[in-house]
Amino acid sequence: MNVAICDDNKSYRDDIRKVCEKVRDRSDISFGICEFESVKAVKKLLSRVDILLLDIEMGDENGISLKNYIEENRLDIIIIFVSGYTDYVMDSFGLNVMGFVQKDDIASALPRMLQKALEMRSESDVYLAGIAVKNIRFVTAEGVYAKLILEDDNSKLHRESMSAIEEKLAGYDFCRIHRSTIVNLAYVDKIDNVQDGGKCAIVGKEHLKISDKYYRTFKDRFSEYCRRKAVY
Repeated sequence: MNVAICDDNKSYRDDIRKVCEKVRDRSDISFGICEFESVKAVKKLLSRVDILLLDIEMGDENGISLKNYIEENRLDIIIIFVSGYTDYVMDSFGLNVMGFVQKDDIASALPRMLQKALEMRSESDVYLAGIAVKNIRFVTAEGVYAKLILEDDNSKLHRESMSAIEEKLAGYDFCRIHRSTIVNLAYVDKIDNVQDGGKCAIVGKEHLKISDKYYRTFKDRFSEYCRRKAVY
Protein backbone atom coordinates (compact mmCIF):
# COMPACT_ATOMS: atom_id res chain seq x y z
CA MET A 1 0.00 0.00 0.00
CA ASN A 2 1.27 3.49 -0.85
CA VAL A 3 0.41 6.90 0.59
CA ALA A 4 1.30 9.82 -1.70
CA ILE A 5 1.80 13.42 -0.58
CA CYS A 6 1.27 16.05 -3.27
CA ASP A 7 2.15 19.63 -2.27
CA ASP A 8 4.41 22.19 -3.92
CA ASN A 9 5.63 23.45 -0.53
CA LYS A 10 8.49 21.31 0.83
CA SER A 11 7.94 22.50 4.39
CA TYR A 12 4.35 21.26 4.35
CA ARG A 13 5.41 18.00 2.67
CA ASP A 14 7.87 17.46 5.51
CA ASP A 15 5.16 18.11 8.12
CA ILE A 16 2.75 15.72 6.42
CA ARG A 17 5.45 13.04 6.05
CA LYS A 18 6.19 13.23 9.77
CA VAL A 19 2.53 12.61 10.54
CA CYS A 20 2.48 9.66 8.11
CA GLU A 21 5.57 8.17 9.72
CA LYS A 22 4.08 8.49 13.21
CA VAL A 23 0.86 6.82 12.07
CA ARG A 24 2.86 4.02 10.44
CA ASP A 25 4.96 3.47 13.57
CA ARG A 26 1.92 2.81 15.72
CA SER A 27 -0.25 1.08 13.12
CA ASP A 28 -0.27 -2.61 12.22
CA ILE A 29 -0.83 -1.64 8.57
CA SER A 30 2.35 -1.35 6.52
CA PHE A 31 2.58 1.32 3.80
CA GLY A 32 5.07 3.25 1.75
CA ILE A 33 5.27 7.04 1.62
CA CYS A 34 6.10 8.99 -1.53
CA GLU A 35 6.21 12.73 -2.22
CA PHE A 36 5.35 14.83 -5.27
CA GLU A 37 5.63 18.57 -5.77
CA SER A 38 3.18 18.85 -8.66
CA VAL A 39 -0.04 17.42 -10.06
CA LYS A 40 1.81 16.52 -13.24
CA ALA A 41 4.35 14.40 -11.36
CA VAL A 42 1.86 12.42 -9.28
CA LYS A 43 -0.49 11.94 -12.24
CA LYS A 44 2.13 9.78 -13.98
CA LEU A 45 2.17 7.31 -11.08
CA LEU A 46 -1.45 7.22 -9.94
CA SER A 47 -1.63 3.47 -10.60
CA ARG A 48 0.69 2.98 -7.61
CA VAL A 49 -1.20 5.27 -5.22
CA ASP A 50 -3.78 3.99 -2.71
CA ILE A 51 -4.24 7.10 -0.55
CA LEU A 52 -3.52 10.64 -1.77
CA LEU A 53 -2.88 13.56 0.59
CA LEU A 54 -3.51 16.42 -1.79
CA ASP A 55 -3.03 20.20 -1.67
CA ILE A 56 -5.43 22.37 -3.68
CA GLU A 57 -3.45 25.37 -4.93
CA MET A 58 -0.09 24.45 -6.47
CA GLY A 59 1.04 27.25 -8.73
CA ASP A 60 -0.61 26.82 -12.12
CA GLU A 61 -2.02 23.43 -11.12
CA ASN A 62 -5.07 22.58 -9.09
CA GLY A 63 -5.83 19.66 -6.78
CA ILE A 64 -9.53 19.87 -7.61
CA SER A 65 -8.84 19.12 -11.27
CA LEU A 66 -6.77 16.08 -10.23
CA LYS A 67 -9.63 14.90 -8.00
CA ASN A 68 -11.99 15.21 -10.97
CA TYR A 69 -9.57 13.27 -13.19
CA ILE A 70 -9.33 10.46 -10.65
CA GLU A 71 -13.10 10.17 -10.39
CA GLU A 72 -13.74 10.45 -14.13
CA ASN A 73 -11.28 7.59 -14.72
CA ARG A 74 -12.72 5.52 -11.86
CA LEU A 75 -9.38 5.21 -10.10
CA ASP A 76 -9.70 3.54 -6.71
CA ILE A 77 -7.79 6.15 -4.69
CA ILE A 78 -8.85 7.63 -1.36
CA ILE A 79 -8.25 11.40 -1.36
CA ILE A 80 -7.69 13.54 1.73
CA PHE A 81 -7.31 17.22 0.93
CA VAL A 82 -4.71 18.99 3.08
CA SER A 83 -4.97 22.69 2.32
CA GLY A 84 -5.06 26.17 3.76
CA TYR A 85 -7.69 27.27 1.23
CA THR A 86 -10.98 26.76 3.05
CA ASP A 87 -12.82 28.57 0.23
CA TYR A 88 -12.47 25.35 -1.78
CA VAL A 89 -14.12 23.05 0.77
CA MET A 90 -17.34 22.70 -1.26
CA ASP A 91 -15.39 22.02 -4.46
CA SER A 92 -13.38 19.31 -2.69
CA PHE A 93 -16.38 17.03 -2.16
CA GLY A 94 -16.45 13.89 -4.31
CA LEU A 95 -16.84 10.13 -4.50
CA ASN A 96 -13.18 9.49 -3.71
CA VAL A 97 -12.76 12.21 -1.07
CA MET A 98 -12.67 11.15 2.56
CA GLY A 99 -12.23 14.63 4.05
CA PHE A 100 -10.57 18.01 4.27
CA VAL A 101 -7.79 18.92 6.74
CA GLN A 102 -6.64 22.50 7.20
CA LYS A 103 -2.89 22.90 7.20
CA ASP A 104 -3.02 24.51 10.63
CA ASP A 105 -4.54 21.25 11.94
CA ILE A 106 -2.21 18.73 10.28
CA ALA A 107 -0.76 17.38 13.54
CA SER A 108 -4.12 17.04 15.29
CA ALA A 109 -6.61 16.12 12.55
CA LEU A 110 -4.65 14.23 9.91
CA PRO A 111 -3.57 11.16 11.98
CA ARG A 112 -7.13 10.06 12.75
CA MET A 113 -8.30 10.55 9.15
CA LEU A 114 -5.27 8.79 7.68
CA GLN A 115 -5.69 5.80 10.01
CA LYS A 116 -9.32 5.49 8.93
CA ALA A 117 -8.29 5.60 5.25
CA LEU A 118 -5.65 2.92 5.86
CA GLU A 119 -8.20 0.66 7.51
CA MET A 120 -10.66 1.14 4.65
CA ARG A 121 -8.03 0.42 2.03
CA SER A 122 -6.66 -2.58 3.92
CA GLU A 123 -10.12 -4.14 4.18
CA SER A 124 -10.84 -3.60 0.50
CA ASP A 125 -7.59 -5.03 -0.93
CA VAL A 126 -8.12 -8.47 -2.48
CA TYR A 127 -5.50 -10.22 -4.59
CA LEU A 128 -5.47 -12.68 -7.49
CA ALA A 129 -2.13 -14.10 -8.60
CA GLY A 130 -0.41 -11.38 -6.56
CA ILE A 131 -2.35 -8.60 -8.33
CA ALA A 132 -4.82 -6.38 -6.47
CA VAL A 133 -8.15 -7.19 -8.13
CA LYS A 134 -9.02 -3.48 -8.25
CA ASN A 135 -6.24 -3.18 -10.88
CA ILE A 136 -7.60 -5.97 -13.11
CA ARG A 137 -9.75 -4.64 -15.97
CA PHE A 138 -10.79 -8.04 -17.29
CA VAL A 139 -9.71 -11.68 -17.51
CA THR A 140 -9.63 -13.74 -20.70
CA ALA A 141 -8.98 -17.42 -21.30
CA GLU A 142 -5.76 -18.22 -23.14
CA GLY A 143 -5.30 -21.97 -23.53
CA VAL A 144 -4.65 -23.54 -20.12
CA TYR A 145 -3.98 -20.07 -18.75
CA ALA A 146 -6.06 -17.07 -17.79
CA LYS A 147 -4.75 -13.70 -18.96
CA LEU A 148 -5.22 -10.85 -16.49
CA ILE A 149 -5.47 -7.51 -18.32
CA LEU A 150 -4.42 -4.76 -15.92
CA GLU A 151 -5.44 -1.10 -15.61
CA ASP A 152 -2.09 0.07 -17.02
CA ASP A 153 -2.61 -2.19 -20.10
CA ASN A 154 0.03 -4.65 -18.93
CA SER A 155 -1.00 -8.28 -18.52
CA LYS A 156 -0.13 -11.39 -16.54
CA LEU A 157 -0.67 -15.06 -17.32
CA HIS A 158 -2.10 -17.14 -14.49
CA ARG A 159 -2.64 -20.91 -14.63
CA GLU A 160 -6.16 -21.36 -13.30
CA SER A 161 -9.52 -22.12 -14.86
CA MET A 162 -12.01 -19.37 -15.59
CA SER A 163 -14.56 -21.12 -13.38
CA ALA A 164 -12.14 -21.14 -10.45
CA ILE A 165 -11.35 -17.46 -10.98
CA GLU A 166 -15.05 -16.63 -11.26
CA GLU A 167 -15.63 -18.37 -7.93
CA LYS A 168 -12.77 -16.48 -6.25
CA LEU A 169 -14.13 -13.15 -7.49
CA ALA A 170 -17.70 -13.89 -6.41
CA GLY A 171 -18.91 -11.14 -4.09
CA TYR A 172 -16.73 -8.50 -5.75
CA ASP A 173 -17.61 -6.26 -8.71
CA PHE A 174 -16.69 -8.80 -11.39
CA CYS A 175 -19.07 -10.49 -13.80
CA ARG A 176 -18.67 -13.18 -16.42
CA ILE A 177 -19.86 -12.07 -19.87
CA HIS A 178 -18.62 -15.01 -21.94
CA ARG A 179 -17.17 -18.45 -21.26
CA SER A 180 -13.77 -16.91 -21.96
CA THR A 181 -14.19 -13.44 -20.37
CA ILE A 182 -14.76 -11.99 -16.89
CA VAL A 183 -14.91 -8.18 -16.54
CA ASN A 184 -14.39 -5.76 -13.68
CA LEU A 185 -17.57 -3.66 -13.63
CA ALA A 186 -15.58 -0.60 -12.50
CA TYR A 187 -13.95 -0.45 -15.96
CA VAL A 188 -17.04 -1.03 -18.09
CA ASP A 189 -18.05 2.15 -19.92
CA LYS A 190 -21.27 0.85 -21.46
CA ILE A 191 -23.04 -2.03 -23.18
CA ASP A 192 -23.19 -1.64 -26.95
CA ASN A 193 -24.56 -3.44 -30.01
CA VAL A 194 -22.42 -5.30 -32.52
CA GLN A 195 -23.06 -5.86 -36.23
CA ASP A 196 -24.34 -9.42 -35.88
CA GLY A 197 -27.09 -8.25 -33.54
CA GLY A 198 -25.26 -9.30 -30.40
CA LYS A 199 -23.93 -7.22 -27.52
CA CYS A 200 -20.51 -6.18 -26.31
CA ALA A 201 -19.07 -4.55 -23.21
CA ILE A 202 -16.98 -1.45 -23.89
CA VAL A 203 -13.91 -1.45 -21.63
CA GLY A 204 -11.72 1.44 -22.71
CA LYS A 205 -10.73 0.65 -26.30
CA GLU A 206 -11.77 -3.00 -25.99
CA HIS A 207 -15.08 -4.34 -27.33
CA LEU A 208 -15.68 -7.58 -25.41
CA LYS A 209 -18.36 -9.90 -26.76
CA ILE A 210 -21.22 -10.79 -24.41
CA SER A 211 -22.73 -14.23 -25.00
CA ASP A 212 -26.49 -14.71 -24.81
CA LYS A 213 -26.01 -17.06 -21.85
CA TYR A 214 -24.53 -14.31 -19.67
CA TYR A 215 -26.19 -11.19 -21.08
CA ARG A 216 -29.17 -10.86 -18.72
CA THR A 217 -27.11 -11.44 -15.58
CA PHE A 218 -24.42 -9.04 -16.75
CA LYS A 219 -26.93 -6.34 -17.68
CA ASP A 220 -28.58 -6.57 -14.26
CA ARG A 221 -25.25 -6.58 -12.42
CA PHE A 222 -23.95 -3.59 -14.39
CA SER A 223 -27.15 -1.61 -13.86
CA GLU A 224 -27.05 -2.35 -10.13
CA TYR A 225 -23.39 -1.32 -9.97
CA CYS A 226 -24.09 2.00 -11.73
CA ARG A 227 -26.99 2.78 -9.38
CA ARG A 228 -24.86 2.00 -6.33
CA LYS A 229 -22.02 4.25 -7.50
CA ALA A 230 -24.47 7.07 -8.28
CA VAL A 231 -25.81 6.92 -4.71
CA TYR A 232 -22.33 7.00 -3.20
